Amino acid sequence: MKNEIVLADSSVWIHFFRGTGVQYQERLVPLIMADRLATTPVIIMELLRGASAQKEYDKLHKDLHALRLFELSVNIWQRACKLGFTLRQKGLNIPLTDTLIAAVALENNLLLLHDDRHYEMIASVTALKQELLK
Repeated sequence: MKNEIVLADSSVWIHFFRGTGVQYQERLVPLIMADRLATTPVIIMELLRGASAQKEYDKLHKDLHALRLFELSVNIWQRACKLGFTLRQKGLNIPLTDTLIAAVALENNLLLLHDDRHYEMIASVTALKQELLK
């Protein structure tokens, strides 16, 4: 969908910030410019904890909070709990952070942009809209 809001996982942001592939800049920059890129506190935390110095932390904090922010509401937590249970019942052991991020995307009908096999596993048993960017 042309105006779809995209939630970029930390796996994509890490490549973007490191400059490890032009495809990450080519995919994210137009979304940023069109105000179609979103984040959530879990992704922000994952990225901020990797900052190497206070100056980098402050810049990342400012830049990430300029994006659309999808909070972790009670509904998100409930959806994540149910999702985690469902995934375990299917024999899939997905990390808590990935489960929460997927719940945000599912609850808000967002496209999840990632470079993490766990989201493909989640999409195999849910309606998660996801795009692998390698």
